[in-house]
Amino acid sequence: MRLNRRDLLLSAASAGASCTLPTAVFAKTPSRLDSLKPIIKPHLRMWNANTNERISTTFWRDGQYDVQELRRIDWFMRDWREAEMKPCSRNLLWGLAAISEAAVGDGHSGEIRFLSGYRSRATNDMLRRNGGGAARNSLHIDAKAVDFSFPGIPVEPIFKYAKWLQVGGCGHYPGSFVHMDTGGRRTWIGS
Repeated sequence: MRLNRRDLLLSAASAGASCTLPTAVFAKTPSRLDSLKPIIKPHLRMWNANTNERISTTFWRDGQYDVQELRRIDWFMRDWREAEMKPCSRNLLWGLAAISEAAVGDGHSGEIRFLSGYRSRATNDMLRRNGGGAARNSLHIDAKAVDFSFPGIPVEPIFKYAKWLQVGGCGHYPGSFVHMDTGGRRTWIGS
């Protein structure tokens, strides 16, 4: 992914800033993602690497969220081990859509390899016990985090773009995946 793509998106966002779209409810200062929402195509294509399910969906239509599509996304991003779902953070969807759109602009299909979204407390605790690297109070438990990658694209440029969007926290797990959440803005490199 070329990093200069974001400059193009940001300048276009300034031109379209008069559009009314949802903003982050708890954000103290607007993020770059908030500025870009008027020009992001609210479409996601994802493949769940755990269940082999695929989803193609548009979650925002005619100035509002499509409730039926949000339910489909929430189920797709469920804790598949426990068959539990929780409404995921809508800012995660916008962040994923922005990154996917940038990938498409660089010649990729835009399909996201989804690894983890919502996790029940039981699943999170099991991953902690088994050395899965899960934090005790992971934002996955609140459906405010996603782990993902794009087949054929190195994770480092995806991480850099996710970090640049300022969705919240962003972790880079070299050669494996990117973690993005809607918590406080912070970055880290995992193992």
